[in-house]
Amino acid sequence: MTDTGPGNTLIDQVVRSKVPNQYFDREAKIALRGHVHQSLLNELKSDPFFMTPFPKTTGPELFNLAYLQRAQVRANSTHLALEDILATLTRFSAETIADGIRKVTGKNKFELYGSGGGMHNPLLVKWIKEILKIKQVRTTDALGILGDAKEAMLFALLANETIAGEVIKLGSKTRIPSAMMGKISFPD
Repeated sequence: MTDTGPGNTLIDQVVRSKVPNQYFDREAKIALRGHVHQSLLNELKSDPFFMTPFPKTTGPELFNLAYLQRAQVRANSTHLALEDILATLTRFSAETIADGIRKVTGKNKFELYGSGGGMHNPLLVKWIKEILKIKQVRTTDALGILGDAKEAMLFALLANETIAGEVIKLGSKTRIPSAMMGKISFPD
């Protein structure tokens, strides 16, 4: 699990747009005061993105303030307080992350490791544990991968693999072709 649930980016966007000098809902303090609005939650989850097969990725190009506003109009929830919007977005993120984990693992028993900003959101982690019926979500720090530095580590790995020039064989089960991890281009 990473912090890349569709709602996480959207939570940060809403906070930035509504709360001066605040960039995210630190420790879910705002969301914890709110209530989930089920109709809005249903509208947020109705996007076709959630029906597409894995592997997939998205970000603010789809899940942004305009997406939220359209969902609020359809759900007749434009009147909601900030606390209720953030509680609903946190639940949206928890449910879509948990749904994705279920689809990928296909198992009832597994260990879950998370990283990034989402792991600093106690409400998000609590709801993911409840939905998946698991007792613990560990951070990737326990695996020697600093969760708040994963992007830096990934880019270092990609740079190393690019310089090494090896083809990465992902295997036939992934349906992803073997690939080079990058290309070095010099100016003419």
